[in-house]
Amino acid sequence: MAFISDEYREKLTKKFSEVLKDQVTLKFFKQDEEKCPYCKDTQDLLQELTELSPLIKLEVHEVGDEESRKYNIEKSPVTVLFSERFNTGNVRYFGMPSGYEFGSLIEDIESFSTGDVDLKDRTVEILKAIDKPVNIRVFITPTCPYCPGVVRTAHKFSQINKNIVSDMVEAYEFEEESEEVGVSSVPHTTINMKEEFIGAVPEDEFLSHVIGAISEPN
Repeated sequence: MAFISDEYREKLTKKFSEVLKDQVTLKFFKQDEEKCPYCKDTQDLLQELTELSPLIKLEVHEVGDEESRKYNIEKSPVTVLFSERFNTGNVRYFGMPSGYEFGSLIEDIESFSTGDVDLKDRTVEILKAIDKPVNIRVFITPTCPYCPGVVRTAHKFSQINKNIVSDMVEAYEFEEESEEVGVSSVPHTTINMKEEFIGAVPEDEFLSHVIGAISEPN
């Protein structure tokens, strides 16, 4: 079963041929079906994407191998994006990027390939000055139309500063993590487990939450 329709496949192929510049590598981390029931579908979806452009490459790794240890990947399915411009592995998808989140992945691929990160100059200046670890987790569901915008903002922040790790977390697939932070509606965003907010917020407000998370005493 194909995840990408023929019509959308044609549109994406044309768009990628016009937009993409540098190669983007999707490193996919999986486990066996018993531990990860969504891994096969996620890998199949990513494989379909690679068929749409020679500039999109898929690498498949097992949780527990050297590559997963390098990036502290202990669960699956997880997809991490890389390009020559952005190669720190700090933009990640925990769960299958399906539904509305498929659009987030497409935009990430384009941004990683072109180097274009659409943020305000002031935002970029503040982000570049951050010298502390920041972990942003955006909990989503595939049917949430407001989630992709929050995920993309988080991922843009990570593209600007390697100290910022941003995760999309599919709330149903990662129930334990969702329960840990008390997710009841999405998008639900946590930053260093100190700041959190629910819903879509403007760029400036998102940035304020990041600054708040690293400004608070431990």
